[in-house]
Amino acid sequence: MDFKKNTLASKLGLALAMLGTVITAPIIYADDGDERRNDRGALFIMTNSATSLRGNEVTMYDRAENGDLSLVGSFPTGRLTEDGPQIGSGPSATVSVFNLATNGVLPLVSAQADSLGSSDSLVLSKNNKCLFAVNAGANSITSFRVRKNGLRIADVVDSRGVFPNSLALRKKTLYVLNNGNQGNIAGFSVGEKCGLSPLTNDDSDIVDLTGISESFPIPAPGETITTPSHISFSPDGKRLALAVKGLDGAAFDEDGSLLALPDGLMAVFDVNRGDNLLGSPTITRFSFAGGTGGPFSFQFADDETVIVTHANSTSIGAYTLNDDNSLSLNEGGLIPVDSFATCWLDMKKGEDGNDTYVYASSFGVPSRVKEIIGQGAGIPATDGLISGFRINDDGSLDDLNTEVSYPDPSALLDVDATGNHGIDVRVIGDYLYFLQPRVGMIGRLTIDREDGSLSNLTNIAGQAPGLEPFATLNPGIDNFLERCYNGEPAEECALGSIQGIAGF
Repeated sequence: MDFKKNTLASKLGLALAMLGTVITAPIIYADDGDERRNDRGALFIMTNSATSLRGNEVTMYDRAENGDLSLVGSFPTGRLTEDGPQIGSGPSATVSVFNLATNGVLPLVSAQADSLGSSDSLVLSKNNKCLFAVNAGANSITSFRVRKNGLRIADVVDSRGVFPNSLALRKKTLYVLNNGNQGNIAGFSVGEKCGLSPLTNDDSDIVDLTGISESFPIPAPGETITTPSHISFSPDGKRLALAVKGLDGAAFDEDGSLLALPDGLMAVFDVNRGDNLLGSPTITRFSFAGGTGGPFSFQFADDETVIVTHANSTSIGAYTLNDDNSLSLNEGGLIPVDSFATCWLDMKKGEDGNDTYVYASSFGVPSRVKEIIGQGAGIPATDGLISGFRINDDGSLDDLNTEVSYPDPSALLDVDATGNHGIDVRVIGDYLYFLQPRVGMIGRLTIDREDGSLSNLTNIAGQAPGLEPFATLNPGIDNFLERCYNGEPAEECALGSIQGIAGF
């Protein structure tokens, strides 16, 4: 396989921003048509809020050629009923997998920094005119028309499942991953004005994931660290891939010591020509012991090369997608990451002979599970880390040895706080953007065109910080389920935290 040929054919200096808001006033364009100015773009993020007043919203920023962002506004994803809005998930339900797997030795913990446990919860059409968002708490999808001065709702439809958390779009076909209660994948047709309708009239486009998406079902709709996390089309649209973080393989000693985290799997479906329905899946299972446990997010470098983050083994792998839809690890294609929980990734594809680079986010402090949840060695600062890699012509990976560590929440919020894991990495032009849910900030890094290195970290404030997940610093976390899931949630629970990123 000539990776570069295929790619060409398809064509710490820390600069902390103000801790108030560093975004400027909205830019209002004179022309109210759909076309945007050639020298500007836009960035979109989702609040994932479950509050009864505003619900889920998408915040739009004008994006200048130099990467700077200017606030355009926040746009609700619609009305659930006449009395209330569409809602996101709020924070993740308390993770019980550690507690159950250790017979109560380890406590319940919060995974609120990543309350969807997914990638591509917000996706943009190739022509930048249609934007699609999941409303995980309302089991719905919202489609927007992208205008120069904001977003206009085109449609709000039932996701045809429980807890939608990932979207895959190709031309006029949109698939949604519903990951709750074992989950399904459901198809939609996209209309000329961004409206949505079921792909078929008889539900034959819905793929039941029972038996594929093993996960802890408690608390409903499922554990975000074991559920399905990502779907995406191959570049040629002939296949749809699914990542499942997994349940099989999790093991702890009697004292709560980590023995193994789940292995996980990926499923690849043929996409039938003509009706775009999915065929039977081919399953590739991974191995925590082999360094490939817990596939979380992935990107197609080309039709045959898939780059996967393995959150449970903290590694990144390059795979060949074979003719039978199985995945084979490329020689030299697995690199351990010296951090914890490598989850999200995106790539800057090579142009004009340049290399293709991959960037992935992790917790910056090497840690075992007991440290991350506040046991054993204590509460870590857990500053975040973005790491860079090069994809070689033969499909192997090289570590660029370019890592950027961004501050822990205590430094950014000026209070004792933990857990600043950057999520939803997105490369746009020469810039890499990522979300920091714990502090309510967008991070931006500049990508060097010559060697792919990262520099000039800027943190852009303006979103609500997420809930503190550790009981030592937030005593209320001990009754997290009571406060957040039994009856009307406490205010800090319903706010959720920023999730999903898209832009151009």
